[in-house]
Amino acid sequence: MGSKYLRIDSQAIMKAAETLYTKGFISYPRTETDQFDNEIDLKKLVEKQYPSEAWGEYARGGGFKQPRRGRNNDKAHPPIHPVAFVSPTVLNANEKKVYEFVTRRFLACCSEDAKGEATDIEIKYGDEQFHTRGLVVSERNYLDVYVYDKWESSQPLPTFVLNESFEPKEANITEGKTVAPGYLTEPELIGLMDANGIGTDATMAEHISKIKAREYVATRPRGGGRGSGSRVDEFIPTKLGVALVEGYDNVVAALPDCPSLTKPFLRKEMELRMRDICSGTKTKVEVVRQNVEMYSEVFMHTQQRIGLLKEASLRAPELTSKTYNT
Repeated sequence: MGSKYLRIDSQAIMKAAETLYTKGFISYPRTETDQFDNEIDLKKLVEKQYPSEAWGEYARGGGFKQPRRGRNNDKAHPPIHPVAFVSPTVLNANEKKVYEFVTRRFLACCSEDAKGEATDIEIKYGDEQFHTRGLVVSERNYLDVYVYDKWESSQPLPTFVLNESFEPKEANITEGKTVAPGYLTEPELIGLMDANGIGTDATMAEHISKIKAREYVATRPRGGGRGSGSRVDEFIPTKLGVALVEGYDNVVAALPDCPSLTKPFLRKEMELRMRDICSGTKTKVEVVRQNVEMYSEVFMHTQQRIGLLKEASLRAPELTSKTYNT
C-alpha cells in the first residue's frame, strides 16, 4: 500500500519504517496485525499528534471513534501506529513520507466513516442499455486526514423519475480500441502477491529485491505519475527471467501431476501450511515433510530435464531496452 501511494519502492519503505521504529517514533513495522488490544489508550496516541502543523488540527477536532477490529492478530505486536510525535525536520525524505503515511492512516482508523449518496441511472435507448452513476459526498470525516483516498463528488446528474420517458437532445457514437496491458508496477505486483498468498507485508519487499538483484527483471519509470516529480517504476522481464519461466514450464509440461515453479500455487500452499502450524491444525514435522516431498519432486524432474532450461536460455527474447535501471 505504501509503495502505491508514496512512490517509493517497498524495500526503501521497510528500511525507513525500521529506522522510525528503532528511534521510537512508530511501533514494530513487521507485523500484519490489524486489531488493537483494549488495553491500548488510543486517545492518548491521538493527543500526541496535536503539535503537528499538518494534521494536528484534525487530531484536535474531537472526532475520535474506536477503530473497527480486523481479522489478524499475531498476539505479539499491535497494528503499525505512531507512538510519539516527531518534527518532520529531523527526518530524511523517505522517513518523513513513511511517518506521515503511518500517522494519517492511524488517525483515519480512529475516525468516522465518510458518507455519501450514490445515484444510479439506467436508460434504455432502442435496443441498447446505458448506465451511469453519480456521487454526492455529504460527510468527509476520515477523508480530511487520509489524503491518499480520493472519494469526490461527481458532476450533478439530471433528475429523472422511475419509468419516465424522455427525448435526448443528441446521441453520439465514438470509436476506440483496447490497449494491451503495460508491464507490472511494484504496487500492482504487491497486490497480486497478496492476493495469491505469497509472502507477508514484511517479506514481500525482500522477494522483490531478490528478483531485481538476480536480474530476473529490470526497472524503468512509467509515465503518468501523480504530482510533481513523482514516478512509479515498472518491471521489465530480462532474458534470464524469461528463460527461467519458459524453461521451468517446459520441464513440467508433460508432467500434469508435477507442481509448477512458475505459478504461485506451490509457494501459496507452503505458506498456508505454515499458518496451519501457527493455528495448531498441523505440526511442524508434518508440514516440513509435505513441503520437502513437493520440492524434491520438482528438483528431480528439473535435474533429469536440465537440457530444457538450457534450450530456453538460448531461445529467450531480449525484452528489455537500454533505458532501464537495475
